[in-house]
Formats: sequence, structure tokens, C-alpha cells
Amino acid sequence: MTTHPGPGPYDAVIVGGGHNGLVAAAYLARAGRSVLVLERLDHTGGAAVSTRPFAGVDARLSRYSYLVSLLPRKIVRDLGLYFRVRSRTVSSYTPAERDGRPTGLLIGGGERRTRESFARLTGSDREYTAWQRFHALTGRLAERVFPTLTEPLPTREELRRRVDDEDAWRAVFEEPVGMAIEEHFADDLVRGVVLTDALIGTFADAHDPSLEQNRCFLYHVIGGGTGDWNVPVGGMGALTDALAGAARAAGAVLATGHEAVRIDTDGRTAEVAYRTADGEGRAAARHVLVNASPHELAALTGAAPPPPAEGAQLKVNMLLTRLPALRDPAADPREAFAGTFHIAEGYTQLAEAYARAAAGEPPAAPPSEIYCHSLTDPSILGPDLAGSGHHTLTLFGLHTPARLFTEDNDAARAALLKATLAQLDAHLAEPSPSAWPRTRTDGPASRPGRRWTWSGTSGCPAATSSTAG
Repeated sequence: MTTHPGPGPYDAVIVGGGHNGLVAAAYLARAGRSVLVLERLDHTGGAAVSTRPFAGVDARLSRYSYLVSLLPRKIVRDLGLYFRVRSRTVSSYTPAERDGRPTGLLIGGGERRTRESFARLTGSDREYTAWQRFHALTGRLAERVFPTLTEPLPTREELRRRVDDEDAWRAVFEEPVGMAIEEHFADDLVRGVVLTDALIGTFADAHDPSLEQNRCFLYHVIGGGTGDWNVPVGGMGALTDALAGAARAAGAVLATGHEAVRIDTDGRTAEVAYRTADGEGRAAARHVLVNASPHELAALTGAAPPPPAEGAQLKVNMLLTRLPALRDPAADPREAFAGTFHIAEGYTQLAEAYARAAAGEPPAAPPSEIYCHSLTDPSILGPDLAGSGHHTLTLFGLHTPARLFTEDNDAARAALLKATLAQLDAHLAEPSPSAWPRTRTDGPASRPGRRWTWSGTSGCPAATSSTAG
């Protein structure tokens, strides 16, 4: 239900009802401040929402953000949030071929199984020992860095003293993370598995001197103080619904369907002009917080826009009638897809894909990662789908910068998806379409067919969610 705000003045007007805006609203309202949140859409949650991307199909998928790791427990306690997460018993599975035979690397399922998987892939315990040593290094970072996310921002030297580990500091804060990966590991596939934590969310090479990949790597390995990534029960929307509930309970006004269009200020107070389906309005504020992109902030204030940002990931949501069988005889699909399923992500493959994309060409072997939410949390599926063995898959394509889609977004996206699925097919014991459900845009999934269904977005603004069959 849309809330109609008064003119104020409010202690704080927050533009954008994403998870950061909702956290700010809840804290400010609990501190006794009057708070108004203006949200353009008809719901809060921003990038952390659950939707039904397939028309007529009772399957709810996390629209953009999909796992919980960087949410500090302090915020959960402070705001009295109630939502559930489940841990994944498998961290990742990476299919491979060695000496003409299909195999793979399973990380998870217990220490013994992980060690055996390393040995089966590489022929010795060397890489597993290196993995343990490297995991201990990132674990020390997680324990010491994660608590700072809810503390005053430390200086570089303060953080270095807190880390108190020169090897870890050098590996993540001083040198490109590729140097540490090459120092610790010898196997190309194992190197690639480690590197992916530095790439999913950015567009960089392992040795990029900007260390942009290092920042991405740091965020991936410190979550919760352990580096664990947990599955939100009910999808990400369950978390942001809890945040919205906490903000409302504290007294914040959440006005959905209210699009902020301008911020006027004299340096002491401000007014936020907004637009609704019924007309326009203004809200006076002592402080304005903008939970939106730098470009939106510039547009609202009339400032010069910053340099354009470029997304570099392709996200595809899929619905399967069942999980496909794998060529690796030792791999159980229910384990392989429960964690992160790596495709074409050997260390050399990732470097080649980046170089090609940086030159303006789509990767010949697009690297990607797949994750099956419904294996850990079947509640996102309706009873009929869950009972008949359906599953969701979410695919993230790496090294797919928006520049690859600007000339013909639809054609480029379709070609890239086809090439990505071909990489997946190379590791399946059956063609992937045999596991995809046949759907109509105006009705539920029917019997298994030769067509797959997907809903995807890319970093290109022209890309929108769609259904193809």
C-alpha cells in the first residue's frame, strides 16, 4: 500500500528504498528522528528483491543480489531483524578434463572429500596443502577486517596494524592478487577457482595495477568474519522485507511509487521534489541521504555527472524440470550445483577472456558461474514445482562489459548466452535443453521439451528482463 507523506520538515529524507536506504531509515527512526523514504518503484528492496521472472510460473528468484555474506550481525541484532539463512555444504564444483577423461574439483562436503578431490584432479596433495595455507591467510583477514565495516573508517596504517600479518597485507593490499595466487598454486584450474572471487563483480585482470580485483576479492573472502556466503530462505526479498518492517516499526514513512526528481538546498536545509502517478509534491528535510548511483545523485542536484560506470556481468535466471547429469562420474549434480558451479574458469581461460573482452570482442569461451538456490531453499518454488523436481539456476557471466552490447543488445546477448551454454554442455552427459522446461509467456511450465527458458540482464542499460523459448 502506498503511503502519502506529509510536507515535513523531516529530519531526514532518504531517496531510494534499497537495502542501504532501509538500514539508514531504521537506525535514524530508532534514534528518534523523523524519516521519509522516497522509492520510485511500487516496492522497496532495490537490487535485493525476489520476483517471479517467468509469467505464470510459481518460482521466485532473487532479481539481482542473491546471497547473504556482508550483512554484519550487529545490524541484525540492533534492528531486531527476523529472517533465516541456510549454509551451503558445498562451496564450489569445477568440471574439467584431464588426460581425456572427465573429472572435476569439488570443494566442500567435508575435509576428507575436499582433499580427495584435489588429489583426484592434480595427482598429489600439494595443491590441497596450498589451499589450506591460503584459506588460513584469508581467514585471518576476515576475522580482523570484517568488524571494521561497522566502525569508524580506519586509516591505512591503522588497518595494517589490525591485520597484523604482512603476508596477508602484501597479498591483498599491496600487490595484484594474481601474484599471491601464482605464488601459492601451480595448477591452472585451481588458480582459476581462487581468482574468481576477485572477478565476479568487476572487470579486471589478475594483474591489474589498479588493484580493483583485489577490492573485489577482499569483499568476497571477509563476509561474516568467515567468508561464508549463505542462502536467504525465501530469497533476498525476505531480507529486505524484514528491513522495511524494521524501518516502519521504528516510525519511518516508506513512500513507494514516489520518484524523487530534484533536490534543492541552501546548504542548511533542503527540499526534495518528487513525482507520483497522481501528481507532484515536495518534502522539506534537514538532511537528505541518496541511496542511488552517483549519476542519479548528480541528476538530482544538477551537478556535473561523473564518468560513466560500466557493468561487466551477464545474469541469467533459469528454471529446470530437473538437474542435468554430468560427464564426471564422481559428481552428484545435487552437490555440483549446490555451491558455485564454475564454467571455463581456468586461470589461463580467464586471462584470455578478459583480454578479448577488453579488446571489444566477446570471449570465445565465456567464463561463468552457476548457482542453484532451490537445492538449499526449495521454498522459492511453488508446491507443484518443488514436488515434481524442478530447480532454479542462476548464471553469472564474467568479462561481459556493457560495451559488447551497445551496438545490438539483443543479438549480442543471445549470441553470448548460446556460447556460454555451449561451455556448460561440454561438461554435461546430455544436451542442456533436455533438462529445460518448456514454457509459455502467458502460462505455467508444461512437460519437458527441447526449449529452455531464461530471464536475463546484462551490464548494458538497454538490456531488460525477458523470456525466450
